[in-house]
Amino acid sequence: MMRSRPGSTRPPLSEEEKRKRPPATHPTFLTHPITRQKVLYANPGYAMKINELSQQESGEILEYLFELQLQDKYLYTYQWKKDSLLIWDNIGTMHNAVADYGPDEHRYIRRCQVMATHFYGPQGTRAPIFFKAT
Repeated sequence: MMRSRPGSTRPPLSEEEKRKRPPATHPTFLTHPITRQKVLYANPGYAMKINELSQQESGEILEYLFELQLQDKYLYTYQWKKDSLLIWDNIGTMHNAVADYGPDEHRYIRRCQVMATHFYGPQGTRAPIFFKAT
């Protein structure tokens, strides 16, 4: 479920949409599998609550983390052009698509993983990924 954002024009999910998207649980912080640095793995669009805390304490801590996370010094904005290619670290980067294109314009995205040997499952557990050569 998405967190409600002030000024958002996105309508809330319907009950049916909510049923199709069951809640997910993952750690607020995790260790990046390549750099071994701690990563904030929560963002204002989706993080609803830190499970181990009361609703009030969780809300206060999340708001504090989001304020830090959304500072201009951490913001990078890319101006797309025809045939653009942008690559980022999906674990260590919060990203947001700006709806600056019309309904008749197509947004084509292809996602790939490079160098991944593990992914994060429930509660931050690491499980191996097995690749089949093609």
